[in-house]
Amino acid sequence: MDALDLDTPALYVDLDVLERNIARMQEQCRAWGVALRPHVKTHKIPEIAKLQLDAGAIGITVAKLGEAEVLPGDDVLVAYPLLKPKLPRLRALAKQRRVKVAVDSVDVARDLEGIETLVEVDVGVGRTGVQSREQAVQVAQACTDFRGIVYWPSWLDEAGFRAACAKIDAVLAALSSAGFEATIVSGGSTPGAAKTPLIPQTTEIRPGTYVFYDASSLAAQLCVEADCALRVLTAVVSTAVPGQCVIDAGSKTLSSDQTVGVGTFGHFVGRPRRPWTLRKLNEEHGYVEIDGPAQVGEKVWLVPSHVCATVNLHDEIWYGRGGRVEGSWKVAGRGKVR
Repeated sequence: MDALDLDTPALYVDLDVLERNIARMQEQCRAWGVALRPHVKTHKIPEIAKLQLDAGAIGITVAKLGEAEVLPGDDVLVAYPLLKPKLPRLRALAKQRRVKVAVDSVDVARDLEGIETLVEVDVGVGRTGVQSREQAVQVAQACTDFRGIVYWPSWLDEAGFRAACAKIDAVLAALSSAGFEATIVSGGSTPGAAKTPLIPQTTEIRPGTYVFYDASSLAAQLCVEADCALRVLTAVVSTAVPGQCVIDAGSKTLSSDQTVGVGTFGHFVGRPRRPWTLRKLNEEHGYVEIDGPAQVGEKVWLVPSHVCATVNLHDEIWYGRGGRVEGSWKVAGRGKVR
């Protein structure tokens, strides 16, 4: 079956590109001297997690326990604050697999008796994580099985990475003075992966988006169009308004997250001379600015702005090679937000 014959809107993954992205990141991690623990929130698909593990990943990273409960990996890092009501599920998971949890709270650390814990350090992103070396030591002292630290560099630039390195150095020194050995320093993100050598203390990284990449990755020059393994097949449903066409992919297909720093909702593939611009989304409508003709029923490929949120909107993803469909995967982790 030709992928263009799929009913729209549909998500399609090119296996050749997917496998190349997985292999390339694994090779880069070996060159940097760090382990790879991919964040599976991007794809939420057991078959892709297995490809990553088979390629050499040491385990997986999840945000929520629900993802860990349906995805493979003998070594799981829960890189998200856990609350006490979730502890029975965490302990049940820990009976079957090696589990680590990132913490930034003394109270939560005390609740994690017998569970491997990593202290999360905020390196300037301002989301979660202890704010000082003193707080890091306090949280470590509340852990019964301290293993190291976690940081999230997100979209930090080179100067931000150098500042993060100084903070991590200070935290590690304070922990060492307090008698704690951090055998794990877990960092990374797809935008920050290439800057990993700027924080040489790092022992592992946790990128996720790299398996597919997306329009935000393109805008940040983290990849080229040919690296975008996941595309959305969408169709033109209206050309009634001059200078515009409407496609059948809205916020229930693409999510409402915009391309970082650009303000659009996706990148149309193969249109360098007469680009289409996806400016607005309703639930089921995508408003596209066009320069030139468009036809009702015309099918076009689109790279979504934020692939992680897009995948979570779909029950299944089609895959194949060379524009052909070979099968589909169930998005097993879809909606696993608890």
